[in-house]
Amino acid sequence: MKQTTLMIDADQLREIVVRLANDVVRELTRNRKEKMVDKLEFHSALQKKLLELAPDFCCYGEKEHPIPNVQSNDRSGIIDVAWWTLADRELLAVFEIDSTVRTKSLRKILHANCPYRFWVYYGSCEIRDVIETLDIEHKIKIIDFSIEFGKKKRKP
Repeated sequence: MKQTTLMIDADQLREIVVRLANDVVRELTRNRKEKMVDKLEFHSALQKKLLELAPDFCCYGEKEHPIPNVQSNDRSGIIDVAWWTLADRELLAVFEIDSTVRTKSLRKILHANCPYRFWVYYGSCEIRDVIETLDIEHKIKIIDFSIEFGKKKRKP
């Protein structure tokens, strides 16, 4: 069986994902009086865009990919998006999408057996300390940007 090695330019992909995120915000707010975006709505839309982007990198995308034995108690985790190569069906990249700093997310990314690991972080907190503590081998590529989210209005 012929093995195919695909290369991903992490900087180029970062630019693409940030552009996709901006497109998602525009699409979600296009016909709204208030230009606010819900975090869950944004997460789902960006996840869908990443799945749609996979064929551009000769891959197919999988949503909610299980990562076994992530925690010390052998519990599994779920990665938001995984890309598999079309040629040899190997896991090429994983994407975890977060609006808050979650060490659990970083552990899932590090546990994935693939050459490319991306953490798409769209929150406003400082992340460098957490990354430096958990990712000492610098395996995770960070795609970070900030988005203002509206507060949910309570129903009377």
